[in-house]
Amino acid sequence: MHALAIPCVGMASIDFSVGVYYLFFYLKRPQIKEHLPFALLCLSVGFYAVFSAGLYNSNSLPEGIFWQRLQLNITVPISIFLIWFAGIFTGQKDNRLIQIFIGWFLIIFIATLFVSPEFTLSTIHPAIKNINVLGIQATYYEGRLGFVYQAELLSAIIVYIYFFYLFIRYYKKTRYKPLLLIFAGLIIYFIGVVNDSLVAARVYQSIYIGEYAFSFIVIAMAYTLLDKFVNLQTAYEEFNVDLEQKVRERTSEIDRLNRSLKDLAERDGLTGVYNRRFFNEYFDIEVKRAKNYLEHKARLVPKEENEMNFGLAFIDIDQLKFINDTYGHQAGDAVLKQVTNIIERHIFTRDVLCRYGGDEFVLLLTKTSRAGVLQAAEKIRKEIDEHEFVIDKILTRQHVTVSVGLINFDEVPGQGNEEILKLADDRLLRAKNCGKNRIVYNNEA
Repeated sequence: MHALAIPCVGMASIDFSVGVYYLFFYLKRPQIKEHLPFALLCLSVGFYAVFSAGLYNSNSLPEGIFWQRLQLNITVPISIFLIWFAGIFTGQKDNRLIQIFIGWFLIIFIATLFVSPEFTLSTIHPAIKNINVLGIQATYYEGRLGFVYQAELLSAIIVYIYFFYLFIRYYKKTRYKPLLLIFAGLIIYFIGVVNDSLVAARVYQSIYIGEYAFSFIVIAMAYTLLDKFVNLQTAYEEFNVDLEQKVRERTSEIDRLNRSLKDLAERDGLTGVYNRRFFNEYFDIEVKRAKNYLEHKARLVPKEENEMNFGLAFIDIDQLKFINDTYGHQAGDAVLKQVTNIIERHIFTRDVLCRYGGDEFVLLLTKTSRAGVLQAAEKIRKEIDEHEFVIDKILTRQHVTVSVGLINFDEVPGQGNEEILKLADDRLLRAKNCGKNRIVYNNEA
């Protein structure tokens, strides 16, 4: 193998490796569009380097022209993939001039396949060059370029100039520093093109360096794409972190709104205690729990008091209608809030207080003995009776009392929810009819 062919084979292996890598990269991430033309560009440049090695190893004019023709033919896809890559990378893929360039090169490529050899390469017009530079000898068995190949090379130079122009515009717009490497690679390649043109014109003797110089462009592009991908991945990760934070914040906000909606659905808007809808659901659970205890655990210790006993108190404000009619509904609302505060001070957190109607509350005293139920109800009634209610901004004071209908679950273990509620409501009605400000409990006032 000729000594100058060895670097060509080495450069070809690099170009093929980079091309295959980015081709698989594109197949894995097809959304990064510029990877496909770049991969094809690298593969094409790799073939150009292989054909250059073939030219160095040629020992006759027909053999040399064979490899020279392959070199010139592969220049067409190199130019197409180069301008295709530039269009995508710089955001100019719909640029009409780029589309014209691609169409023009396809026409040239077709022409090289069908026109007479006189217009491309022919052994009739040899251009053999014997080179001896710094002890390195090489013989280029080449033919003189015909019109078609001259047009191809001129077009390729124009494309490279336009390619350079696109990247300058893109750099001015983005100030993306890795583009400077591509500029450096283009400059090195143009130096190689000038050298090769002068050698071909026999202005001076030197080896061709274009096949080596183009590899600088490939390496620069590979680095730029890798840097761009890393930046994209970093931005994507930062976006994901930001998105996750926003999702957490939004989820937290949704949870807060759901809790607010739940409160709106379960709580009274004025007093803040539970509403009738919630009470009916909770009361059903409490009744089932107490009955379950009687059916199972109480059988084991029948003499002990039911630990799941509960008290149910219907509490009605005696004077609320009078206050609303005399002082207005705002005064009545003030009474409702103050009555709520007094009741809540005398119950445990496990107990449930609900506003059952306009002036009526229902209180569920859970896990409470019979004596404890009556004691709690009496404390509430007494404090409300002794409390001085302030009902407006001018500090008008009003005496307020409540009537209570009280029932223990132990009294009605075999009855249903509606029957228990009706019995408690009947006792409340009896308390009202017996003079108000009293508790009716166990059918006694």
